[in-house]
Parts: sequence; C-alpha cells; structure tokens
Amino acid sequence: MKSFSSPSLYIQGQDILLNHCDQIKRLGKRAVILSNGVAIDIAANPLSDKLNEQHLFSEVLTISDDFDDYALSCLCQKIHHSNADIVIAVGGGKVIDTAKIIAAQVECRLVVIPTLASTDAPTSRLSAKYNRQGNFERYIFFDDSPALVMVDTSIIVNAPTRTLIAGIADALATFIEYRAVQCGNGHNMFGDRQTITAGVLAEQASKTIFQNAELAIEANNAHVVDNHFEAVVEANILMSGLGFESGGEAAAHSIANGLTTFISPAIMHGEKVAFGLLGQLILSKSSNITYKKYLDFQRLLGLPVCLKDLGIMNDQNILRQIAREILRPHETIHQMNLSFTEEDIVNMLLQIDSYAKK
Repeated sequence: MKSFSSPSLYIQGQDILLNHCDQIKRLGKRAVILSNGVAIDIAANPLSDKLNEQHLFSEVLTISDDFDDYALSCLCQKIHHSNADIVIAVGGGKVIDTAKIIAAQVECRLVVIPTLASTDAPTSRLSAKYNRQGNFERYIFFDDSPALVMVDTSIIVNAPTRTLIAGIADALATFIEYRAVQCGNGHNMFGDRQTITAGVLAEQASKTIFQNAELAIEANNAHVVDNHFEAVVEANILMSGLGFESGGEAAAHSIANGLTTFISPAIMHGEKVAFGLLGQLILSKSSNITYKKYLDFQRLLGLPVCLKDLGIMNDQNILRQIAREILRPHETIHQMNLSFTEEDIVNMLLQIDSYAKK
C-alpha cells in the first residue's frame, strides 16, 4: 500500500499571521498558543491579542526546549481543563514537536506557525523525541497531520540566516534519501510504499534550492522578502516536509542522529544532516561528479563538510561509537537494504574527511 500525508491547509506569504486569523477561527473557539524565546514577542503575543480581538479566546503558554514527561503531563492536564479545542505551535522545531505531542494527547486541532525555516518538521504528523542531553531517541507518530500550517515570511526573513541555511541542508537531503529508499525497495515514514508524488516534491525541493539558495540567503541577510526567499522557504518547509514523510529517510538522517551524542547541542539539525548527506553519497557509491556538486555547494553555504567542522576528533574509538549509533536497529539507514558494518561506517566518516581536503 502507498500512502501520502499532508496538512489540511498550508498558507505562506508576508504578513499572513495577523491578516488571516479567520483560518484559525474556523477550527474552534478556544486556543492555547505554545511558544518560547523570542517567538513569544514577535509572533505568539501579537497573535493572541488578535485572536482575542476577534472573540476567539487564546492564551500563551511558555514551554521549554527540554520538556520532560512530567512537565508534559501537567501541561496536558492544564490544557484539557481549559476546554481549549485548538493548540497552536509558534516557534522552531522543538516547540513544534512538543506541540504535536500535546495536541494529540488532548485531542485538539493543531496549527503550526514556524518562525524559522530551519527544518521540514512543520507539515508532518510525526515528532522527533530527544532526551535531556539533546540526543535523538525515536520518532513519535500521530494519527492526524496539522490542520493548518501558516508560514509568515515577514517573520522568517528576520531570523538568523544560519537557520535558513540549516533548512536548506535538511531539504537537500530529501531527494537523495528518497532515491536511496526507492533503490532499496524500502518504506516511507509510515511503513508504507513511497508515492511518486513524494518523489516529485523532493526533487523539486532540490532544484529550487540549487536555483535560488544564494540569492535567498542574500535576501535573508538584508531582511528582504523576494521571490528567491519565498521559493527557498517553500522548498525547506512544504516540498521537503511532504517529500520526506511520504518518501522516507535513509542514511543522511541516521548519520545526523548518530552524531548527536558526540557534538555540541549548538549544532543545528540541518547542519548534521548536511554532513550525513555526504556520508550517504559515499555509502551509496555515488559518482565523484555528484559528490563534488554537493560538497562544493555545502562548502559555499558554510555547512559542515568534515569531522573538524563538527568538533569531532579523528579518534578510532569515538568513530566506532558513532558508527554503532548510526547502525542502531530502528535507524532509517536500514531502508537502503544494504548491509553496513561498523568498519564501513568508520571508513565512510574518514572518507568525508579525506574528500574535504582535496
């Protein structure tokens, strides 16, 4: 069986957050807005004020990036007793992941409002679960996709350019991983067969990025929303989000997950995926031309292309530990249906280093 999942509605553009609250109002009568950090002042509070003006009661609740199970349970009880029927996530990937868990537990409609274009998480119906140390543990899957995703590019363009570049790296891996899953006769994130549609979206994400990334980054630096910026934001969030979920992940994300324990938590998800993408190209024996294309592009954007860029020493003991993490039984590297040993993974890590020096 094939499967494809998507939000009920996705809207993107400048100043849409406060000008299209009607899309939120149609989902219910009482909202809880989950947010943290700078996102509270730039988006969550203004949205709450606007919704209250329009007679949809809302309140902003601050959540931390390292919510434990007890704190999560307490917040779910509070939301349940408030009789809210809409949960709104405003912020980055961790806020969105947490909000998905909460919305599922309290059985509310979910609205996702990313304030960064750093990952393809907003459109999906899964969350990445991390422990308190920031190490990846597992994916959590939900029955429903978000009811609404609102991408206000006038907010995102004021985020640090590094976040856009991290999203570019995450999205670049989507088509490479789709092809690897396809060649391995593997499954998408739901355990079903891939759809052709997911592959088309994943490929278009890659094409859009190669065509627009440099100019989009210039626009981000200047805090100007233009067609190039809009295109890359759409590739990072929508095209890649639909592509990875219904197309599947492979080695690039397993390598990113395996690295997490051994590197600084300041390194963004997409930056780890960038390194993982190079690793997957080596494991799948891609041509030198293909590898150089991605290596040169990632180097141009300032993404990690060697172990030193991630702060990892060339130490056999550490590299073997990383290899064991990458090859954990539940990891998506196994979707490639190729047999890898710890030695294969260590050699791959060393090859990335070697190619970066050429």
